[in-house]
Amino acid sequence: MIAAPLLRNNTALLMVLATVGSCMHQSPRTQPGPVSPVDVAHGTVPCGRWILAAAETFENGALSLATWQTDTADPDPFGDHGSYFRGSVVPPIFRSQSVVGQAGWLTVESSTRTPTTSPAAFATVVPDPGNAANHVLRIASPAHTDATILRSTKALPLRYRVSVRVGFPRFGDGKPGLNGYNGGETAEPWSSKSATSQNGFYWLSILDTEPRPHNNTWIHHHRKIVVDSDNHFPPWMEIYDGSRFVPSGEHPIMVFAVDGRGQGQETNGKPFLSYAAGVWQPSGQIRALDAYRTDRFYRVTIERRDAIFTITLEGDFQHGGQRSYSATIDAAERCVFHYNRPGERAERCVDTRYYPALGPSFPHWPADGAWPDYFFFGDPHENYYEGEVLYDDVQ
Repeated sequence: MIAAPLLRNNTALLMVLATVGSCMHQSPRTQPGPVSPVDVAHGTVPCGRWILAAAETFENGALSLATWQTDTADPDPFGDHGSYFRGSVVPPIFRSQSVVGQAGWLTVESSTRTPTTSPAAFATVVPDPGNAANHVLRIASPAHTDATILRSTKALPLRYRVSVRVGFPRFGDGKPGLNGYNGGETAEPWSSKSATSQNGFYWLSILDTEPRPHNNTWIHHHRKIVVDSDNHFPPWMEIYDGSRFVPSGEHPIMVFAVDGRGQGQETNGKPFLSYAAGVWQPSGQIRALDAYRTDRFYRVTIERRDAIFTITLEGDFQHGGQRSYSATIDAAERCVFHYNRPGERAERCVDTRYYPALGPSFPHWPADGAWPDYFFFGDPHENYYEGEVLYDDVQ
């Protein structure tokens, strides 16, 4: 718990950088642990130390979830009823949106085409399979047309540190066969492609707008920083096994920033800057830093100080064993897509190009554009991904 003034100003974030009062003047340093309210009140917080602003452990019992409501039109051109999908006949979509956590700082939202199913089938608190005394959040998609995410209710502040435990995923395996599906699923009505070739989930990501379950094309145009997994076959990417890159789509952990300088594609958005083998790979080179195991938890953290993002993963990995991975990127220098927030400018990253289907009214990076940061995790796709994954200790 932190001092009330900080909570009122920062109810949407997980950790804030101590810049209040007269923090102790010393070399900036980041500490993962909380700072006591007494330290905050007395102005004795070390400069650069993170203050725990909010946390959710899922130990308060069942979630209070809202009933299903019929979806309404989204003005975004890539939204479910967006102008990009002219001619697509969208089936009825139903949403359940609820705030959770202290002061409602978190929002859980589900989407489905089968409103007879309880929202609790998509987001529920269950015992930790590794520790029966602990409880965790299970996010599930019984069908590939279901989607559920947990996100920050409000936009994040200028400096923040977001952290969550992720584990026991069951979203496909990337091997020949059903890949976690029943068979025959397609990405309709937004695409006629088979959905079964890809299955996965998001560990933790930063978007440039309020995250909501949507078709997969929508999220491709709103990502800034991403940690996700996409199990697929045949493989179209490589995983670093500790000594070399191996073509594989089996349980990859992908860490990437979106390259705002690239042209991109209408269906996939801007290209990736992937982090693997200790460096950021060339733009468009899709590579994973390691692979995950399905019977344990990992800790993933995204930190932002001004334009600098740091992504950290800790746990027992398929190839690297027990260890920590950390990647830092200067979003201003690399023009990470839409990194600048309201009140910030990014003249050197302006991109007036546009996708032919949208026209010049929708440039990639307009000169007067500014985009907030939101975090989310879960399964955001209404036309891909089927399975479940556990989350805990959101800080």
